[in-house]
Amino acid sequence: MERAKPTAELEARRANEAAGLAEAFRSFVEHNDELITVVDRGGAFVYVNRAAERVFGIAQEQCLGRSAFDFVHPEDRARTVEAFQAWRAASASCSFSFENRQVSRSGEVRHMRWSITPCFGADGTLHCLASSARDVGATRRFEQELVQREVRLRALLAGMLDPVVTIDAFGIIQDASESVRSVFGYAPGEIVGQNVKLLMPEPHGPAHDGYLAHYRRTGETNIINRTREFEVLRKDGTRLVCELSVSRVDPPGEDGPLFIGSFRDVTARIHAVRELHESEQRFRAIFDQEFQFVGLLRTDGVLVEVNQAALEAAGLTRAEALGRPFPETAWWSHTPEAQKLVRDAIGAAARGEFVRFETTHRRRSGELIAVDFSLKPVRDEAGRIVLLLPEGRDITKLKEAQRRETTMLRALASIGESASILAHEIKNPITAVNLALKAVADRLGEDHQEVLLDLVQRLQKLERTMRRTLSLARPLELRRRTIDPRALLEDAARSLLPELEQCGVALELRTEAGLSGIEGDHDLLEEVLTNLIKNAREALGSGGHIRLSAVSREKHIELAVEDDGPGIPESVLVNLFKPFHTTKAEGTGIGLALCKKIVVEHGGEITVGRSAQGGARFTIRLQSVAPGEQTRA
Repeated sequence: MERAKPTAELEARRANEAAGLAEAFRSFVEHNDELITVVDRGGAFVYVNRAAERVFGIAQEQCLGRSAFDFVHPEDRARTVEAFQAWRAASASCSFSFENRQVSRSGEVRHMRWSITPCFGADGTLHCLASSARDVGATRRFEQELVQREVRLRALLAGMLDPVVTIDAFGIIQDASESVRSVFGYAPGEIVGQNVKLLMPEPHGPAHDGYLAHYRRTGETNIINRTREFEVLRKDGTRLVCELSVSRVDPPGEDGPLFIGSFRDVTARIHAVRELHESEQRFRAIFDQEFQFVGLLRTDGVLVEVNQAALEAAGLTRAEALGRPFPETAWWSHTPEAQKLVRDAIGAAARGEFVRFETTHRRRSGELIAVDFSLKPVRDEAGRIVLLLPEGRDITKLKEAQRRETTMLRALASIGESASILAHEIKNPITAVNLALKAVADRLGEDHQEVLLDLVQRLQKLERTMRRTLSLARPLELRRRTIDPRALLEDAARSLLPELEQCGVALELRTEAGLSGIEGDHDLLEEVLTNLIKNAREALGSGGHIRLSAVSREKHIELAVEDDGPGIPESVLVNLFKPFHTTKAEGTGIGLALCKKIVVEHGGEITVGRSAQGGARFTIRLQSVAPGEQTRA
């Protein structure tokens, strides 16, 4: 049975639909902000839309018949003609993109990106080239600004034309621009006739038909004439984020409207913003964890950023501090002098100077704290000063410690001066009394002589104590020379050997072979060792063992005096090297204090601990001298 032929009415309707659709696209093309042109094989315009008047600066009709190369910037003309001729010679059938600069009659220059598509006749010959062009000058300028400022977006749209898709009221794609190929991975012919939901991932794809049905019933929509972000599903299954702008077109004679959607890939921008946000969060975490006070100022002194430590110190919120001139904030408002000081510092830093001074800040409790404040300029890559960096370090405890140390040094100096005067005033009378007592003792009986001799010994002990006190108080004058560590130990032990043998104390000396020398005052260091050996002998009583040793430790020499006696009680260790502190009935408490002073003056340290033999171990650590650095006395 033959199929019924289309009636005249049906044919007319189809023709009308085609005409309406054509009109819709004609309207879309004619009123499009992009420049849309058609040129013949020689490159002459056979059609331009209204945007040509804006781009070329002449009437739409005046463009027809003119060469498209007439409006190309002189510097770009040669490569534009060359590209056109190469493409035509290759008889390529695919579209291509191109960028150049166009110059209008008034001399206005636009940077244009062209999308050019060949149009072939039924016989396969090239009839003409259809193209659309967009002014990407603003995009290029925006890209340059992003590079210069090193700010949020690193991924640029890079001049790609945005895909355009037209659908009917039921979501069926009626047409698509060539740019869907590069952005979505589809050729235009692959998606025409398909439902637009093939570009939509879950959950929007399956629900899109429902959205359209709701719009057809109610006319309500949240997308037309707005720009919103959506995920788009590419042909290969990957997703990208696009800004979608949808407009409605009502072609005459059509049963329903058409919807034209313009997509702009912003995936890179979204990622860049996310990365920037994460970077800012990391910076903020570090910034706020700074113990010292840190901020940022504009070059005119207005506070634009401050960390949490500084806010808490002044009892301020961020909103109360930011945006205000720095000298007028709570950190400086306690005195006009402080405000002037920081105002002058801002002026100097804005001129490129580094400023640093000590001042005071007032805490929220009202307490004034000492602050080491600095202000330095921050420059960009071109060397321009763009910000000022204020930093404040709370040095209240340091200043208190310095004051205590100064007070102590003054007291010690006073003690030393008094001790010198006292020793000088008493020494001579004591000597005279000693001589007188000895002269009297020679004339008295034996019983009276013992009393006088005991008195002489007590006066002699008092004289020694005063002499040692004077040694502790006055500065040492070191006669430096290179000393052999083993020879130093031997010299210290030699003078005490008779006394040790008499008490039955064994003395052992151990040194490493090839020890480097130490530089110092031989007599003073020998005095230290002698004092330590005597202390060990007194702790041992009768019998026992004392070991002297010298070993190398990196760039130092360690001298040790240790014994197998009872050791030193823990309760005594904390005050062991303090002047006038002693556990001996006959001690003065000056010996170990003087030992420490001598060692410290040599740049070393002296410590006490437990010996491997069970008794006490005193260790002296002095810097060694390389063979080439040795000096002679």
